[in-house]
Amino acid sequence: MRELITFIDLHLELVARELYPKAFFGGEVSEANAARIRKLLQKNIAGFKQLAKFSPYVAGATFTQADCAAWVSLPPVSMATKIVYGEDLLSAGGVDWKPYAKLVGERPSAQRVTSDRKADQEKAAATKG
Repeated sequence: MRELITFIDLHLELVARELYPKAFFGGEVSEANAARIRKLLQKNIAGFKQLAKFSPYVAGATFTQADCAAWVSLPPVSMATKIVYGEDLLSAGGVDWKPYAKLVGERPSAQRVTSDRKADQEKAAATKG
């Protein structure tokens, strides 16, 4: 499980984070960096696909800390790659993460996280306006 958490954090989310300025904040990513990041993500997604079980949870039959890492990291990786490259590299790499995210999102703890995040986003938007 620790290997899976580390892989998600370091080889998916941290790599995709280099796309976040362009994807989410109106910044830029050079073409050379975008190409380098894409190549690295495609390689890392193939590795993740071999480690992840999605049966039904990312590490197997039981909800674990690996799910805490995956549930918060996979959506922004997907969104960033879709915005920057025009395709969700996770899905393109054969990682069927959306049904998994829906399953985890039905857990009361995940619903609380989602609710708290939305409330904080609304509060932040109200203070900017």
